[in-house]
Amino acid sequence: MKSNAAILLLSCCFLSRCAFGQDRVAISASEAACGPRAIRFEVTADKSRHPTPRPEDGKALIYVVQKDDASTRFAAGGKWLGALRRRTYLVASIDPGEHHLCAIGRIGIWSHVSLYALNAKAGETYYFVTEYGELVADQFALHQVDPDQGKYLVAWAHLSAFHPK
Repeated sequence: MKSNAAILLLSCCFLSRCAFGQDRVAISASEAACGPRAIRFEVTADKSRHPTPRPEDGKALIYVVQKDDASTRFAAGGKWLGALRRRTYLVASIDPGEHHLCAIGRIGIWSHVSLYALNAKAGETYYFVTEYGELVADQFALHQVDPDQGKYLVAWAHLSAFHPK
């Protein structure tokens, strides 16, 4: 019995050491798609306008919808493109090519990062949703949705009005 307890204790120590030994350099490189962490936004829902532009010539368009209660910052290539709160959307024009997208969702004191690689094509429109998982509250995700679902969610949401704090 004592040997089982000792093995359990050693296993816990080993596993906790593995968790603390995470590769901070790799994490930082992955999060390069995000904007500066210190920048925060004030976000409101603009219920007076509901723009749904089409892509400009030679550009692609990204719509991002926030479904739940989190506040979210959204970036591409290390630059913040905007912020969201419950039931809001933002729209951003981007150049064609490879883009590394970042969403940082925050509920209370907890924040979570979700990353996505997009190869944008000129003239195309891409729809994304940020949301927390229903079963596990800390499963935050930025994911691409079908254009029909995306159009529906944009119609359902209000335009996000944001500015740095």
